[in-house]
Amino acid sequence: LPTCPLPVDEESAIDTGSWAPWKRRPYCVEPFMQDADVGGPQFCVYAFEPFRRAQGGLSIVTTPVLAATVVNSLDDSVVPPKLRDHPSSSLAAAAEKEEEEGEEGNRTAFAIRDVPGKGKGLVAQREIRKWELVLVDYPAMLAHMDLLDVVGAETRQDLLERALKQLPERQQGELLSLARTHGGEPIEDILRTNIFGVELGIEIPHLGLFPIASRINHDCRPNVFWRWSVRTLTVEVIAMRDIETGEEITQSYVPLGLSYEDRKEDLKNWGFSCACSLCTASKSERSASDKRRARLQHIYHELNEGATGKAELTADTIYGLADEMESLVREEKLEAQLLVHYGAVARAYMRAGKLEEARKYVELCEDLWVRYAGEEEDYLAGMHQL
Repeated sequence: LPTCPLPVDEESAIDTGSWAPWKRRPYCVEPFMQDADVGGPQFCVYAFEPFRRAQGGLSIVTTPVLAATVVNSLDDSVVPPKLRDHPSSSLAAAAEKEEEEGEEGNRTAFAIRDVPGKGKGLVAQREIRKWELVLVDYPAMLAHMDLLDVVGAETRQDLLERALKQLPERQQGELLSLARTHGGEPIEDILRTNIFGVELGIEIPHLGLFPIASRINHDCRPNVFWRWSVRTLTVEVIAMRDIETGEEITQSYVPLGLSYEDRKEDLKNWGFSCACSLCTASKSERSASDKRRARLQHIYHELNEGATGKAELTADTIYGLADEMESLVREEKLEAQLLVHYGAVARAYMRAGKLEEARKYVELCEDLWVRYAGEEEDYLAGMHQL
């Protein structure tokens, strides 16, 4: 059975004279707490090298306990062959990459290009089909989300600078070339502008910087989505519709289905105003879109009320709501939201005693969860129970 590695901090490294598997002794600080009687966890800077490529490393700013939870994930062997050997993966052998890039169907699907008004971005250099794995990327830096709230500005800057400088020089350059939108201290600005929200341990939020994936720009109607595996420390970027050659590859930085005003407010966290086709449409078109999205939320609420017995829904009513929901989803290009809507339809049908209809939507939901969330997603267990 695998064993859980013991946490390593600055003191334990001095006491034992060992800080394996980390490259150097971790540097740790105590967080600033408003209440002097309340202690907080240490934050330490950890370095591991090489990580997922011959000349790359990984810097982690987190607590000793959470750092210990990723030790078993540092080994390249945990990455499954499908991801390890993908043309975009840094683990794919150079010779294999050259061979694959000679085949139209396998060569890297994108190139990093200048995108007008957005700086650098990923652009499709061949046709990409729906559900195709577009990019496999591994983090260069991970930082505990609480670092931004409970650590003073000067100490935080010191930790982030140490995290950057312990990476190989070439990798430092890659990260420093990422976009900045907030101003102020460069490393924190880059982190806030280009983050992927990931988790370590038991769903503890962290900020992730990725050499390539962090360059994917925003669109309110994106053409890719991504998923993170804490077990393999890998992000997969997958096409959610067909993408044509020359088209920019985009993700949504905010939850899908929000109204125009809500999207605009949320995007302030990234320091820019969205200029996608949906946000720059006429006022009447935006208003019509907002109404459709509000109606979708109302349908979801109504189905949940029926599923919990708070409202009596007949099978005919459920059928009508499901049909309207699917029509609105297609019109708004929100197919990813079928993940949750199908589950609500299934539960409503179960409450109404229509098990065959419920089973149909459970199967639809399960298929989408496998595609969107992957085989590791715990939600699948709930679908099997249904």
